Amino acid sequence: MTSQRQNKSRRTVVAVAIASALVIGILLMLTNTSLGAYIFLDYLADDDSGLVADPRAGPLQLSEFVTAAEAVPAMPPEIDQPSGITYLEADRAFAIVTDQAELFVVSDDFTTVRSETAVLDGLLVTRQGRMEAVVGIDGQRIAVTGEIGDRIDIWRKGAEPGFSLEASIDLSSLAGGGDVEVEGIAHNPQTGELYLSSDETLAIAVIDASGRLLRELTFEDELRGRLKPGRSLSEYQLSGLDYADGLLYAVSEPYNTLFVIDPEQGLVRALGIENGGPISAIAVRDGTAYLPLDHNWVDPRPPLLAVTLD
Repeated sequence: MTSQRQNKSRRTVVAVAIASALVIGILLMLTNTSLGAYIFLDYLADDDSGLVADPRAGPLQLSEFVTAAEAVPAMPPEIDQPSGITYLEADRAFAIVTDQAELFVVSDDFTTVRSETAVLDGLLVTRQGRMEAVVGIDGQRIAVTGEIGDRIDIWRKGAEPGFSLEASIDLSSLAGGGDVEVEGIAHNPQTGELYLSSDETLAIAVIDASGRLLRELTFEDELRGRLKPGRSLSEYQLSGLDYADGLLYAVSEPYNTLFVIDPEQGLVRALGIENGGPISAIAVRDGTAYLPLDHNWVDPRPPLLAVTLD
């Protein structure tokens, strides 16, 4: 009897160990893999399947349109779900942040990944979708931000490929001590100012290198004369921002619309982007706007779009 009890006890211990290992494995799959993050954050939550990309269906009567074309069939396979993009002139390369909180530097033809840096720690499910914007500060530093609370992180290029965290810019004063959710960031190399956009307002915050709010750029008054009856400018949600050749470029994911703004004079143009999609960011280089598309992990990898700006 004693031997039978011991054998039964051993079997129980083994069964408990196997069950515990299975539970741990399932938890790790759900919290630290792309599939798990998709199940938690997309499949079981609201998604953007109702997104209307057609600029003609938006709240504004637009008179200018550009057609997006495929720049490359897809990003390199290492890069999934790009959420921010910027051109690095000194490196002749693009910097891209992803929903997985990774920072990539890729060649200007989008064929070669030069470096990959994790810019947030923790389980994937806790960092998925939190990084939304990236911009080069100078030839050595890159700023990344998004839905990460109240800061912009500055990463410095190292001797080896990749970046290391150098400093953070405190943004808590912008929201009265609360969280700040940034969808787009741009940098003015002449003034050192940073421009920040969100998906909640068409206003663009202008801050200095310490995070102090200098002013806001608003252009809603200039658009109200084009507003359709019963519609609201709040239907636009800015998903990306860039600065090039003295102008700001702000793109809206719903009703794919590109707003071109002179920081000193105000709105210059409002362009509808046809043949677009869920545009997640914008980078302007040599008169061309590059537009990555958002997608769920289980979706086919979308192309990188581009439009020519006259």
